[in-house]
Amino acid sequence: MPSVHLRPLLAFSYRCRLHLSAFALGVAGMFLPGAATAQEPPIELPGLRVEGSRPEILRAAQALAAVPGGTGLVDAEALRIGRLNTPADLFQLQPGVLVLTAFGGIDHPRLSIRGASIQRGGDPGGGRGILFLQDGFPVNFSDGSFDFVEFLDPAALDHAAIFRGGNAFTLGATTLGGAVNLVSPTGIDGPRLARVEAGAHDYFRAQLSLSATDGPRDVFFTLTGFSLDGWRDYNHQESARAALNFGWRFANGWTNRVYLSAMRSRVEITGVQTLEEIAAGSTAANAFTKLTQTGRDTKQYRIGDRLTRQFANNSTLSIGAHLAYVTYGFIQGPNITFANNTDGGADASWTLRGEILSRPSTLTLGLRAQLGRRDQHTHPNLFGAGSPGTPGPMAARNRLVAENVTVWLDHQFALGHGFTLVTALSAARANRINDNLLDTLSGSADSEGAAALLSRLGVRYERKNFQWFANVTRNWEPLTWDAMLTTLAPRPRSAQHGITAETGVRGTAGPLVYEITGYRTWLRNELLVCTDAVGAPTQFGNADRTIHQGIEAAASIDLLRIAGLDANARGHSLLLRAAHTWSDFYFDGDPVWGSKDLPVMPPHLLQAALQYRHASGWHGGVSLTWQPRGGWADYANTRRAPGYAVVGLSAGYAPKKGAGFFLDLRNVFDRRYVSGINSGIGNFSALPPASGDRARFFAGEPMSLFGGVEWKW
Repeated sequence: MPSVHLRPLLAFSYRCRLHLSAFALGVAGMFLPGAATAQEPPIELPGLRVEGSRPEILRAAQALAAVPGGTGLVDAEALRIGRLNTPADLFQLQPGVLVLTAFGGIDHPRLSIRGASIQRGGDPGGGRGILFLQDGFPVNFSDGSFDFVEFLDPAALDHAAIFRGGNAFTLGATTLGGAVNLVSPTGIDGPRLARVEAGAHDYFRAQLSLSATDGPRDVFFTLTGFSLDGWRDYNHQESARAALNFGWRFANGWTNRVYLSAMRSRVEITGVQTLEEIAAGSTAANAFTKLTQTGRDTKQYRIGDRLTRQFANNSTLSIGAHLAYVTYGFIQGPNITFANNTDGGADASWTLRGEILSRPSTLTLGLRAQLGRRDQHTHPNLFGAGSPGTPGPMAARNRLVAENVTVWLDHQFALGHGFTLVTALSAARANRINDNLLDTLSGSADSEGAAALLSRLGVRYERKNFQWFANVTRNWEPLTWDAMLTTLAPRPRSAQHGITAETGVRGTAGPLVYEITGYRTWLRNELLVCTDAVGAPTQFGNADRTIHQGIEAAASIDLLRIAGLDANARGHSLLLRAAHTWSDFYFDGDPVWGSKDLPVMPPHLLQAALQYRHASGWHGGVSLTWQPRGGWADYANTRRAPGYAVVGLSAGYAPKKGAGFFLDLRNVFDRRYVSGINSGIGNFSALPPASGDRARFFAGEPMSLFGGVEWKW
């Protein structure tokens, strides 16, 4: 089965320069570099300095700065100075956002915010705990699970707004990890470009983007094609994507925009390795995955329509509806699954800005309803009969249904003397149904329903270029379909829920932009792979009590401004950025594991980048990713992945218009390292030396050189 995967995208072109407090908690996210001109004075907010002409980025940063907790902002245009191949590239230098890559493309990465999605199921939609939105429309499956191959294409983005943890309340998200809103360019500000990239491991990517306006009408279209053979055997990936949106601005104040997208991808899944294989630099595929021809073929189609109105009383109304269809064939070792997934929904939000008792007030009311159905059937893989990838007789057939309704209210009220009180309330209802259409004798329907009333209380204090914030928020996650399929009665299944407390600061001090936050979450019923008394994995289920706590910090400083040079007048900048994520997730008095750490997530991740830019478009830089220790491979905490440090170099020319180029060298010293872990084992040390279960690790990308050319007009 061929290959799939997404895009390393972006190129050069930046119209603005963001020094965003990457302590990405409330201001905007991670100082996204760009080219500044001497004629454009910087605009400074608490924790944010923007230079240039990106009004969409400025508005997004201002909105995030009003959130009393951890947020981040990614300017996709500023990332177009090199190859962008994985979610790790898109979310680089974003504290609190961990992306553990797998096979060098976009397939099977694990993205986690505050410990969400530590454990995921075996189906393609195994990610959970984070709500992903595309232009305000949910792109998760209706059960809450997500898969990057279906929707994440940074080449088609203008920016991404990150709301970590309970700070996504304002978007109607109630999950542990929060939400990410992926925002598309429009014909008003979208790029017009042609771009080609190529490089190591037979990597190739091409993109064409067009935008146009005609009075009150505008249109944006982008088309990308991608292929990668990978550095390991049986690792080919390819995809083709198209996205179109067009809008009308009516004389009565209404604006309507329609979004269309389509995707086709194929991927070979090369599989996990042992630590010994990674240390030896083995490029062989996992023997079993190659024998069974493990891989998948995915198609996706989406349509959405959004109607907005800005009223004279300073209120805003937004109404949207969307429909998505995803179909895939997934060869997963001994089984082959075919699925057709249809999701539809509607949402509305109303924001009123005014005064109460002569003090500024902002009230937001929101509603989101979503309905999804997946028809899937599973067959044995006839690899043992000499026909790998060939389905045998049907072994299971299920109709899975998910229904969700969420209503929320968010209110910000200025108390005076720099203090603002933030209160929020959300009511949510979810139903999950697993209808067994093949085994009618054992009872066809299995259903779970859950409801929750959630609250949030926050405060922020602002004084000049300094902001302090704090909040306490309840979170809640209903079951996903994988839990319905793999959790067997009489084991209880319950929605995951908890309480998060966080506090932090952000601001600017001369050339320094900073942001830092600390949080602690008390969780009940966390969805994990259950284990028996000796630690053997059994099935999905609820842990009793777990703790998730950590620190998310980042900073940015222009070294030329420190040196006292009048660099801005000459168009020069030398920006040093850094982000640090500390994660401490563990059981709290578990009957089997006591207070052991939860597996997979590394305790520390440090990223840093030093980037020189000139207003004419020339740029060059060096980056460092350092993980002092890896995450645990098991619940018993007997085997930890080793730490690593990798260095990257980049250089190029990225004018606002005309021809540009880039060179991007990854892993300069060709380090062999573990980039991710496939968890689920109870006790790693108890496995026999020859056991196939010891292959639980993903190798990081070896030294690789990429280059690209781009023409913008």
